[in-house]
Amino acid sequence: MSERPPAPPAPRAEPPLNPALRRALLAARTKREQRGSCGDGRIVVSELVPEEALALDGLLSPRKPLLPGGTLRIALSQFEAALRSCGIEPRAAYERVAEAPLRDLPAERLARRRQRTDFQAWLCSHAVIQSRPALAEWLERALRQGRVRTEMQPLVDRALRILALLPTPQPVQRTVLAATTLGDPHGLDIDTPLHGLLMSMLAHVAKLDGDASPRAVWSAWNVLVDPISSNVAALNLPLLGDRKLAAHMQAMQGTHMILTYGQLTAGALRWPSGIACFSCENPAVLIAAERALGDECPPLLCTAGRPSDAVRLVFSVVRNAGAQIRHHGDFDQAGVQILRDLEDRYGAASWRFDAQSLSEALHTLGRTPPRPRAQTLEHAVEQLVSPLPEELVIDDLVADLRRHSRPKRGLP
Repeated sequence: MSERPPAPPAPRAEPPLNPALRRALLAARTKREQRGSCGDGRIVVSELVPEEALALDGLLSPRKPLLPGGTLRIALSQFEAALRSCGIEPRAAYERVAEAPLRDLPAERLARRRQRTDFQAWLCSHAVIQSRPALAEWLERALRQGRVRTEMQPLVDRALRILALLPTPQPVQRTVLAATTLGDPHGLDIDTPLHGLLMSMLAHVAKLDGDASPRAVWSAWNVLVDPISSNVAALNLPLLGDRKLAAHMQAMQGTHMILTYGQLTAGALRWPSGIACFSCENPAVLIAAERALGDECPPLLCTAGRPSDAVRLVFSVVRNAGAQIRHHGDFDQAGVQILRDLEDRYGAASWRFDAQSLSEALHTLGRTPPRPRAQTLEHAVEQLVSPLPEELVIDDLVADLRRHSRPKRGLP
């Protein structure tokens, strides 16, 4: 019968820590983390209570006795040697007293410096960056500003892999590009970090304005962004240029249409000069105008809240023709912001959408306008107890459209 091998010795249990040593151990831990595994320093623990003075005297004997109210000053190396002489491993004691792993801050800083150096060397040698000086310029600024950091290397790598394929020889849908390069058709969705990083890179390299929409940025690189989901509801738009679209709108005179971004970009579009375009924020206004005026209604479109890319495309065509855009919206903060945006981008004008018009609407509805009378639309809206939705002034808007109505005839 063979002899059973001896059992391995049980690990030696750490002796219990005296609670009176807690402050000294925490001070030593802080110093060890600051100085790293090999550095030294001085521990200072002031205003010792009697229990602390007694415990430290026992640990550090035969030093000069410590008195209550006094201060401990000792080299970290000496303190740790005293711990070891009592069978206490300093690192284990530090982690037990703080209930957290001990860090080596100098080693961590060195590792971060090395990672930054390696990351920057990787960027400098990357073929995509070397081939696009504007991209190298953007990355240098982003690194300096902290917008691109070492830990983002996997994200930057994915962005550069996609950039290497752009612009594509033939138009490609963004979801197809994401599926073929990332294995996930939603990998380039607008709410992903990768999309945000790519937008900044692509816009800078293409020299686009900072306020360019994501759709416009992708379009500059021959990438299509869901040409169906972005749309505009409209009535009697006199768009010219694309024969199929113009014929479709001619056939749909007097009836509202939903035009997608893809339909609007299928061919070149023009807007007849001298014909104003009315704009409302809510579909109820457009439907009311359709029922009341039909094909006599002047051109009207609905932003449905904040304008979509399809809405903005139509506004750009109107602006480029030198025609006027007249906008009305909800009398609330968002409605005012939409108007100001349209004014800034497309030179839009207010359509019964100012402080005076709000005061008149409140009077018509039997409400008392705030006093004193506001001079700006922003101030007038701020004075309201509750917002005034556009639906409550539909009759006034339809009456105004009737005054601008045109005779029954084909679109120009």
